[in-house]
Amino acid sequence: MQKKLDPLSQFVHLLSPSSEIFTHVTLSAPWGIEADQLKSAYVAYLPAGTCVLELEGRGSVTLSAGQMLILPYGHAHCIKSDIYAKCVKVNELFYDKNGASEQQHNASNGDSCELVYGTFSFAPMQHWGKDALIGSLPELIVLNAPSGSRLAQLLTWLYQENSQPQAGQSLAIEYLMQLLLIEMLRNLDHFTHQPSWMFALQDTRLAPVILAIQQQFCRDWTVDELASLAAMSRSVFAEKFKTTTGTSPLLFLRQWRCFIAAQWLVNERFTVAQIAHKVGFQSVDVFIRNFRQFHDCTPKQYATRVAKTDP
Repeated sequence: MQKKLDPLSQFVHLLSPSSEIFTHVTLSAPWGIEADQLKSAYVAYLPAGTCVLELEGRGSVTLSAGQMLILPYGHAHCIKSDIYAKCVKVNELFYDKNGASEQQHNASNGDSCELVYGTFSFAPMQHWGKDALIGSLPELIVLNAPSGSRLAQLLTWLYQENSQPQAGQSLAIEYLMQLLLIEMLRNLDHFTHQPSWMFALQDTRLAPVILAIQQQFCRDWTVDELASLAAMSRSVFAEKFKTTTGTSPLLFLRQWRCFIAAQWLVNERFTVAQIAHKVGFQSVDVFIRNFRQFHDCTPKQYATRVAKTDP
């Protein structure tokens, strides 16, 4: 008998995380890498050494050995040996067009830094709207991943699988990405501004509700139906949902629909009217009004803006 997946496992499976490209490079100071805005997330891991991350308009962050950096929204950035180092474009430095690569750049005798660097996507969460009540993923996440930790081992294994074609590679990368995302989400507990509905995935009563909305977002759910899934009365359920997530069940439903719509606007060839119907809104006007609430722009403006981030 097949064991039923727990809520977090179901959610990660829904996101279908995938890796784009990874590189493992050893650099000697002074060095600097400049990366443009992407639709994918950036990830960097330092097995050894130190570096400085700079985000435009957000100051700088110093990273030490054993730390992992994630930029969920793929923001343009610079990673460098120090704040004064000059940068070169990441593609010019070490990206191998055929996949992962391992290189050394020892043009000087400065301090050495070992860097695992790459991009990945997850369904992608980059399209999650930045709502004041529900919250959003942090623009910058720094996690501790000391040598020997599961995060460090997963990143190393993922790089190795990306580095050369071999039998079973696709399936191995798929499961490694799922494991990596699970570890990342488990380590997000101390980020209070993550999407608050993620906390509901850890609640045995609310998790079935979150998953039902995510899997059947086009359905016209009522609060009574959702309360039944949670095995709670309507009033108790509504209060518990609001306390845990910071929003109402039906507002979360509308935001999830807009999240799905944002993906389709970028990745599919549907018209705005078709998307409005497919995600469950009664009319185009209602869809546009809700989309603007969560993304601060119209659907067409969003599609145009994201298209400009293509490398």
